[in-house]
Amino acid sequence: MKRRQWIIRVLILSMLGAAAYAECDANAQRLVRAYPDRLKECRDNRIVWRDGTRMIYDDGKKKSFDSLLNQADIEDMFHFRYPKGASGYSRSRGPSKNYDPGRIRNEKFFRKMYGDSATEVRRHLTRIPWLPRSTHGRYRITVTRINGVDRALAAVSRDLDRLVAREPSMKKYLVPIGGTFMWRSIAGTHRLSVHSFGAAIDINVKHSAYWRWNGKHYRYRNEIPLSIVEIFERHGFIWGGKWYHYDTMHFEYRPELLDVGKRAPVSVKSARGVQGQKARNSPPNSLEQIKELNDGRSF
Repeated sequence: MKRRQWIIRVLILSMLGAAAYAECDANAQRLVRAYPDRLKECRDNRIVWRDGTRMIYDDGKKKSFDSLLNQADIEDMFHFRYPKGASGYSRSRGPSKNYDPGRIRNEKFFRKMYGDSATEVRRHLTRIPWLPRSTHGRYRITVTRINGVDRALAAVSRDLDRLVAREPSMKKYLVPIGGTFMWRSIAGTHRLSVHSFGAAIDINVKHSAYWRWNGKHYRYRNEIPLSIVEIFERHGFIWGGKWYHYDTMHFEYRPELLDVGKRAPVSVKSARGVQGQKARNSPPNSLEQIKELNDGRSF
């Protein structure tokens, strides 16, 4: 009897040990490569920051879809493979249910990366021109300098300027912009939006679509051309239009997911339907509604 209890105890401890000391996988290495100024390495299931801070990479827990959204570890951020380029792009057909690559985020990781408060984030913000050739210098946007997000977005702007020069019809999707930095929580949650960190941009709301605007009946909608999406992705920004819970105006800086591309292993964990919040029934058509949208958006 004692031997049996001893064996059971050993098995339990072994299982706990596997979760506590999981190996750093290829996705962890991609994460470190994506943010070399901030991250040093992954060792013994810990992401090691250059200031010596250590964060658990994989907590070893299987999670429902709601748990992934609300209790994600760092490894969970790779739960869904982000489909780069034409893969995953459509004008009318969205991803399979709850397939939201990049929408799963570990907030502690982002707070550590970009700032734990609005005041701290603001210390690293800068303003850069947005499509200066196409708009005669009319627009400037506020973004973070951390990880070179400002330089990456400036490169996006240059490429989009060239695109508009070739195809003037592209301009209407890009200006006026919906917004960049704004410290705010995701509607109905305590999770921070990526806009809080100055690492996201929303392009023209008028030509965009958002899943909550459907009301009770889900339907995927998209007007944003693939050529615009590919330019953002080329410089490290993922697109919210490749989410089941789509947000086609939204781009955020997530180079680790673009490094993953088609080569990344997909983590297989359980998922269930998302518990919806009250939907907006129609897109905004005034500055006041756009401001309301930015104050209460889901991403």
